[in-house]
Amino acid sequence: MGQKINPLGFRLGTTQSHHSLWFAEPKNYSKELQKDEIIRYYIKNYVEKNMTYSVMELIRIEIEKDVDLTTMKIYILPAHADVFNKHYQREGKNLQPNLQKKFAYVKKKKGDLKTGKDIYVSPKFNLTLIKIDEPYRHANILAKFLSAQLLARISFRKAMKKAIQLAKQANAKGIRVQIA
Repeated sequence: MGQKINPLGFRLGTTQSHHSLWFAEPKNYSKELQKDEIIRYYIKNYVEKNMTYSVMELIRIEIEKDVDLTTMKIYILPAHADVFNKHYQREGKNLQPNLQKKFAYVKKKKGDLKTGKDIYVSPKFNLTLIKIDEPYRHANILAKFLSAQLLARISFRKAMKKAIQLAKQANAKGIRVQIA
């Protein structure tokens, strides 16, 4: 049996950084980790439901916690820049207060996580939306591109070559493509 490794853990320190930056005592580690998962879950749902026309893909959510402040950076791929700017001016101003209300006390729904308790999230937080200009540097977007090409019945060799070419044009540090 082969030894598998987490792809994020393999790249930490070289091409990527952690998605969560915080420290916790060993007793409180699992609670903080659950808070992180709930925050990610609600941000993904909120962005998918409320910013559907302007956001093509939610790439990553970074959470940084201090003693009294939680900072969240949401990396998104806009569908079209002009549509994003127009829709963000309307919805982006409401995004932080709406999320602040939602995160004041977050109730877990059945099936989300193991515990059914309310989890308190620090009410003071900063939220920033960051647009990604080079989408083909991200593995998720390349994988979706490849799957769309294969569903369109394009030859797998052509699809792989095109994915490699797009990654090179986006100045990716490296790429490995495997289709099975």
